[in-house]
Amino acid sequence: MKSHAHYDPEVDIALISFEDGRAIAQEHPWGLIERHPDDGHLMGFEIWGASKILPAEMVAALPLAGSKPTASVA
Repeated sequence: MKSHAHYDPEVDIALISFEDGRAIAQEHPWGLIERHPDDGHLMGFEIWGASKILPAEMVAALPLAGSKPTASVA
């Protein structure tokens, strides 16, 4: 299981992923919760309008989408 996160300023979306693979997305007004289709465990979040929802320090700490990752989320 490899975790990663990034922020895409072009669409103002933060992605926090705990696990890669097939997921079922549950849509909410603020974004998506992604769960495993078999057992429903949490696989990640997609946060829309991240710069308006998340603290500025958190958005700034996320690597930009498409940039080379410096470290995985532990």
